[in-house]
Amino acid sequence: MIPNPESHLKRWEQNGNIIIGMTNSPQHFRIGHPHVLGFKHIRLALGFHPQLATDNYQELSLFKSLFSSTSYIGEVGLDFSKDFIHSKDVQLSSFAYICECLRGQNKIVSVHSRKGEVETLNMLKEYSVNNVIFHWYSGPLRLIEEIVVAGYYFSVNEAMTISESGRKIISRIPLDRILTESDAPFNRKSNIKNALTNLGISEYQIYNNFQTLLNRIK
Repeated sequence: MIPNPESHLKRWEQNGNIIIGMTNSPQHFRIGHPHVLGFKHIRLALGFHPQLATDNYQELSLFKSLFSSTSYIGEVGLDFSKDFIHSKDVQLSSFAYICECLRGQNKIVSVHSRKGEVETLNMLKEYSVNNVIFHWYSGPLRLIEEIVVAGYYFSVNEAMTISESGRKIISRIPLDRILTESDAPFNRKSNIKNALTNLGISEYQIYNNFQTLLNRIK
């Protein structure tokens, strides 16, 4: 969804940056996956975005057929914000299906959990889903410790580091559970270097956190 994505990826590949690109649907993944196969540092995740659960419900079988094509899953999860609460039942059904696919598997999983953080965490634990990253977490502060105890991570972007609510959340996350994200092209404050500066965390720390997570799926 970024303009001229291949030139964008080539530039980042030349710089040695590691990028995990999220997709919104299995069809989105199927279209994009062949274009990243030649890159060393770029991977594409298989997604089923909760905001599109109703439109893409028929693609769940495609999700399962593509499951073995990648070690990365995302975005998947739940969104119970006011614009999407109407599809709650479809989202829960879809996410349960995805969690069953993930049960005990060694994948790295990026989850969307807006206004459905408790339900997202409970389902992940119920289905024994490993190696989870909570993307742009905006939920209750009290839940952060439970997410950490479950062994999960948080991905943080520049926008989070400059908002009061985002800083409160970040202050509760252990340094070894923080990863960086851009959420481009939807997020205008998506500069990773700015995020690191605002976090006061080195690139080495983030790389080491990711490498620890990556070692779990090898």
